[in-house]
Amino acid sequence: MSPQTVTKYFRDSVAAKLKINFKNSRFMISDLDSIIQGRVDSKHYAALSDRKNVSGKLDVIIVAKTIKTNFDGQQKVDTNIEDMSGILYIPAVLTVNGVLLPSEGKYPWIPREHLHPILDKELAIGYVNDFDEFMSNNYQRLENNLTWKSYFDFAKDLYETVTESNISSNTINDIELENNVYIIKDDSVNATRNILKLYDHLLSSQPDNLRLYQNFLNQEFTTLSPLTPNRMSEMQKHVGQMGGEYPLSPSQRECLNHFNHMEEGEILAVNGPPGTGKTTLLQSLVANLYVKRALKKEKPPVIVASSTNNQAVTNIIESFGKIKPKWKNSNLEQRWVEGADSFAVYFPSGSKEKEAKEKGFQYTNPRGENFFEEVEGKENIERSAEKLLKECNRYFGINHTDIKQCEQTISNRLAAIEEIRQKILFLFSEYDQMAPKGVSMDTYLRQLTAEKSEWENTFQAIQQRIKAWQTHFSNLPFFVRLFKFFPFFKNKLVSHVRYFIQPDEGFIDESMNLDEIISLYSKKAKKAREKIKQVEATYQQISELTKKYKKLIEELISLNILEEYPGSFASLDQVNEFLDTTIKYASFWLAVHYYECRWLSEKRLSEKQKGRNFENVLNQFYTNLSMLAPCFVMTFYQLPKMLLSYDNGKEHFLYNYIDLLIVDEAGQVTPEIAACSFSLAKRAVVVGDVYQIEPVWNINETLDMSLALSNDVITSVGRFEKLRELGLNTSESSVMRVACKSCKYEKHQQRGLFLSEHRRCYDDIIDYCNKLVYKGKLEPMRGRAGEDDEFPLAQLSIPPLGHIQVDSQQSSKKAGSRYNEIEARAIAAWINEHFYKIRNAYHKDNPESVIGIITPFKMQVRAIKRALSPDIKPFIDVGTVHTFQGGERRVIIMSTVYGKSDGCFFIDANKSLLNVAVSRAKDSFLVMGDMNCLSDSANKPSGLLKKMLLENDVVYS
Repeated sequence: MSPQTVTKYFRDSVAAKLKINFKNSRFMISDLDSIIQGRVDSKHYAALSDRKNVSGKLDVIIVAKTIKTNFDGQQKVDTNIEDMSGILYIPAVLTVNGVLLPSEGKYPWIPREHLHPILDKELAIGYVNDFDEFMSNNYQRLENNLTWKSYFDFAKDLYETVTESNISSNTINDIELENNVYIIKDDSVNATRNILKLYDHLLSSQPDNLRLYQNFLNQEFTTLSPLTPNRMSEMQKHVGQMGGEYPLSPSQRECLNHFNHMEEGEILAVNGPPGTGKTTLLQSLVANLYVKRALKKEKPPVIVASSTNNQAVTNIIESFGKIKPKWKNSNLEQRWVEGADSFAVYFPSGSKEKEAKEKGFQYTNPRGENFFEEVEGKENIERSAEKLLKECNRYFGINHTDIKQCEQTISNRLAAIEEIRQKILFLFSEYDQMAPKGVSMDTYLRQLTAEKSEWENTFQAIQQRIKAWQTHFSNLPFFVRLFKFFPFFKNKLVSHVRYFIQPDEGFIDESMNLDEIISLYSKKAKKAREKIKQVEATYQQISELTKKYKKLIEELISLNILEEYPGSFASLDQVNEFLDTTIKYASFWLAVHYYECRWLSEKRLSEKQKGRNFENVLNQFYTNLSMLAPCFVMTFYQLPKMLLSYDNGKEHFLYNYIDLLIVDEAGQVTPEIAACSFSLAKRAVVVGDVYQIEPVWNINETLDMSLALSNDVITSVGRFEKLRELGLNTSESSVMRVACKSCKYEKHQQRGLFLSEHRRCYDDIIDYCNKLVYKGKLEPMRGRAGEDDEFPLAQLSIPPLGHIQVDSQQSSKKAGSRYNEIEARAIAAWINEHFYKIRNAYHKDNPESVIGIITPFKMQVRAIKRALSPDIKPFIDVGTVHTFQGGERRVIIMSTVYGKSDGCFFIDANKSLLNVAVSRAKDSFLVMGDMNCLSDSANKPSGLLKKMLLENDVVYS
């Protein structure tokens, strides 16, 4: 299996147009003749459109041909075909008068799961090769001055060519078709066109040396390497931090250290459970790379953070714009140019630009519009140059007269504080080798002084004791000493020595003479002298280190990096943490201002170049942009467009262009959507959690196997299991799984590194997730709510984990989704009663960040929203678990929906649902519903929750 075969397999998985399950959606029924004429009943528009639509036009999909569901009496005839299976879909625009118009940029399709080659031949109505050949030869018919007749004729010809059946016929082979034509609202967006374009270029041009992409596609698990400990050599490589409030946690530091060892083509997988500081880690990676380049006076790195989930993408943007200031009397942490206020710039799709503007994001596109166009404007450049000179002079207290002088001063200062950082590390590395563990320099100096004094006292005591023995022996009568060989005198001598031996002189024997005793004491005196000398030498060394350290600290104070002496540290690890929030943080801001200077001196795009995508233009655009905002943020649907270049009359992609690709919420990204973008980057850090919400897969397993077989990715159905193991299949995998396969490190017997310190939830809450999926590997850092004197909900008697019983027999169903009106009203009543008390308890917080309501079902979301009081509704987020992925609230209420006779199949179908729901709650997670719907088995997610609720006696009403 070659990289090309996997590329084709991924491409076909993206391109696979599938049938739409519309039987539980709102649909209108028409007939084929009306569709051919291009006019349907005008009431269809009113029924499918919503009140917000005032354009008079509506995107719809016409399901022109549908397989008939056959019945034998009252019994449905058993086949593998689902009810209402559409086999010809025609995207269209429906006007308020019922007129049908061709859809722009969307083509009619036949679902891939009904085309050979497929495993289930009963479903086939034609061959995929015939479909592809028709589209290739005829797509130009859809380009200019399209009428409804020519558009429908295209769809008709497509259908008849592929199926070899007349469109008016109600059979294909032995398959019976319906007379009805269904019209549904088109909620799809043709989002994959950029991805398909990149895959097609990869297949046609076959570029060389795409190490990262090849690593992603590799059909073997990467050989494991041992983990690197946090030693001096790793600390030296960590030069920049984006936040100055807290140092990195041990597991975040471990990830950063291994990131600093990454070579071209390498993928680093980081398993990041909720609340473990993924955002801080990503900021650290960006800051470190940015500062490294500034220290070397190189161009800034091109860093792209991406996901498929817009929530994940906007979370990154928001976090990069909220760096909490550390210093009160310094302008270092302000931007010294006009127009830039975040370290991330957003590349939204056209439909998301309005939202980006409303949220105040810095946003642009590959044409350089909006943010880039504004900051690069002549007036803004002039204002920025003026501001930078003023702010630079204020910070350094020097009267610079041009930007180049500022650039040099900033660069010198950056190099100077980096040198101080290295000196402090070397100093403490030396100290670590000399000092006992966990003892600071100041304390050790006091200990050495005390130790020296003790040895001096010991030496004096030895001298005094020698004198005492000499006096004692001299007091013996001369003849006793003279005739000591006679037994009588010998015994007298022994007695004389015996009673003079002190309790601590166990080393002296009563038969010893004075010379022997003095000899023993001489050895002790020698040892004491050596110890005094040794302690003095150590004291001198530590004293010298302390002087050097204090001098370095004084330098930092004089350079406005520190405001006061921080005391001394007990270890190299401790001082490295201190450097995170001081020098490394200051270095990041100096790098920001260094690149602001570089940006002001950079070339600007000419009027002719603006909006063009020649390679030299894109290079200049991304160089200038990355100087102001080191992280570009976009979805994988937009990313390929960013690096699509046009030169010599041809379009091509800038492969290996991105220095670092960051994939966030990678557990939600399917492999085929992201894979091609790995060809555009040199290395990738992939962060996610396989226990969070899974991706929405485009295709089912049967079609996945068919695509893998037809593209020679596997030689038999039996080989599909290996593809699944590697995470390279497209029906149930994620980029996180592929990254783990490609990562050369392992933690806790699981591939990839692991962020373990959880700080979001009280221990009472996260304990559930730890038991449910993380096998105790999470380290709760916040403590229990009962031990927190400032737990705001204590006064309201709201527990950190609780259940409010709402009796209901069973839920209702509508359009395939469940709801429970009794429960919805009970939740709304509780919120109406408690909202203002809870909001007051968190008066410093934004009211919208206090309470969230999560439910598994969309219909229940609507029911709860309807029941909430109008004055409270704007402050309460109500949504499914997907809505809250990556978010958090002080209080989360979970509406279980099921009644006591329902069971709770959907809640127990996948552990990720409750894992995500519970871990959104910082201070309290309340289950509202009928307790009897939860399972009695602690092996099931709902059963474990029920057990913990009952064990802790936290049922609340």
